[in-house]
Amino acid sequence: MSKLRPILITMGVLCGTLLAALVLIESASAGAECASLGGGCDDSNGGWDPMAKLDEIGNVTATQQSAGTNWAKKSREIRWGMNSSQGAEDEKGEENESAVAPDSVPQAEVEEAKDVQIAAPLKLKELQINMTRSLKAREMLLPLDEVDDADDADDADDADILLDVSENSSLHIEGSIYIPYMEFFLQPGILKQADEVASILGEAGISREDSVVIYGECLPCGGGPSVATYVYWMMKSLGHEKAKVLDGTAEDWATAGGATSGSAEVLPRKEYIPLVNSNYTATFDLVKSGQVQIIDARTPPEFAMGTIPGSISMPYESVLADKKITGEDRLDMVFMVLNKNQPVVVFTNTGMKGSVVWFALEMMGYDARLYSYQDWMANQQPDLREVDGSGGLNETAI
Repeated sequence: MSKLRPILITMGVLCGTLLAALVLIESASAGAECASLGGGCDDSNGGWDPMAKLDEIGNVTATQQSAGTNWAKKSREIRWGMNSSQGAEDEKGEENESAVAPDSVPQAEVEEAKDVQIAAPLKLKELQINMTRSLKAREMLLPLDEVDDADDADDADDADILLDVSENSSLHIEGSIYIPYMEFFLQPGILKQADEVASILGEAGISREDSVVIYGECLPCGGGPSVATYVYWMMKSLGHEKAKVLDGTAEDWATAGGATSGSAEVLPRKEYIPLVNSNYTATFDLVKSGQVQIIDARTPPEFAMGTIPGSISMPYESVLADKKITGEDRLDMVFMVLNKNQPVVVFTNTGMKGSVVWFALEMMGYDARLYSYQDWMANQQPDLREVDGSGGLNETAI
């Protein structure tokens, strides 16, 4: 036994030396890998932690998830509906992470994975541009190729009235009447009373029984359908049943070969008898009741500066693609955080841009109402409310 002790001690020293050498080699290799990825590794000393590395041995699933999933990109696409161009830096990082494949993965599978990563953004882009609308969506959004005018209709009295509500529009779809959306407002964010709005519509040649297709953009607002969806919401609040929003702009119509005009149509005056429906507007009491889901459709910086307690940040751009309401597959992902069995209230500062999200929710079958942050703030300081307490169609500031 005494002869074996020196031998065992010698073997122990040799094994320890060999293990130390292996650790040093692995440390140098890891340091080079961190440098190649463009930054330091995540530890308190700013260097590689061999014990943390040893803890990962055998944990193949965790390693593959970390290397193969770009959670920032996935979260952005699912939660905000942003496209690939808005996350170019994340996509670049994802490409770098997938450049070195584990030795255990066959080369054919690596090449197939590369193909999938390249094809995914193209598929999303195709989804956003060539959107297929459901029957429910077509009840609210009219495709360009289904626009009906007096020349094409079997009965001129049943033809769609095209209503351009753009600001300072100089290009109209031929045959359209023109009412700039600002004419409906008493002041920014506050609609005129129902009888005044009805008078404006009647003077333009619209009755509540007419089929109306609304289109237009607010170019100073950055474009998009917000003014059209807002006027749609306003007309539904007046009890107008046969109203739709055009699924596109006058420019889209012209690009598709449709006739345009620099002047608007003038129709004979009609009587518009409103039948106000308050189910499209949220009140302060409803919002503060805790019984509804609340969506803040303003921008993330505005949300960060202050919001209605309990609100979910869902910027209105998240429901748009190429300045149109995005496809229903995308809307399903944007609205996945919501309970479809519980009413939803959408707000922006005045409700104008919030109407885009409200419209998309209605199109997807949600029980949605429109509100304004302006009204919420006014109720926090009662002395700022209107003297007569009115705020438009449904006695609230929209």
